[in-house]
Amino acid sequence: MIDAGFFVKRIERKPDNMRAPGVIEICSVSGCLSSPPKKWIESWRQNDFGWFNHIADALSVVPAGDESRYRLFAYRLYQEAFTAQGRVPIRVPENVRPEPIPEGFRRLGFDSASKSMERVLGFECSPLSCNLMAAEINANQFCLFADLDRAIAGAERFAAEQPEPGDYYVVEVLERG
Repeated sequence: MIDAGFFVKRIERKPDNMRAPGVIEICSVSGCLSSPPKKWIESWRQNDFGWFNHIADALSVVPAGDESRYRLFAYRLYQEAFTAQGRVPIRVPENVRPEPIPEGFRRLGFDSASKSMERVLGFECSPLSCNLMAAEINANQFCLFADLDRAIAGAERFAAEQPEPGDYYVVEVLERG
C-alpha cells in the first residue's frame, strides 16, 4: 500500500434508505454523503490525489469553532487501478509525499472509489455508499470493505459493472483515534 495523504470530513450516520444493517456511519473516500469542510480546496495545499501531505494542512481547513464536528483520516492506495480492461499500475503524482502516518491511527477498512475525469481533483464516488451497494456486499460498520481481498474483488466488480463511471482504486481508510 502507498501512503497517499490525510483528509478531514464530517461523518454522517447511515441514511435511512440504505438497507445495510451492519453499517452505522459513512466513512467512505467519497465526499457525497460525509463531506469535507466547505472551501477546503481553496487552501491549495492538497496533493494530486486530493488529500493533504501534512496533518497540519488537513486540519487547517476546518472552520474555527467546528473542530469537534470533523474527523481526521489517513489514506493508503493499493498499487493497481482496476479498469474495464483489467488491472494497471497506478501512477503516483510527484507532489504526493505525505508525512508518515503516526501511531494512533486505526484501520477502519477499505474502500473502492471511482475516478473518471483526470481534471477532477481526487476520487469521485464510492459505490458502497453512493450507490447503496453496502447492503448487497455486506460492508462493515463504517460502510467499507472489511479486508483488502474483499476490496479488490469489489473494485474488479465495479470496474466491470460501472455503477459509477471510471476506473476504480482500492483505498485503505485509517482514522486518528
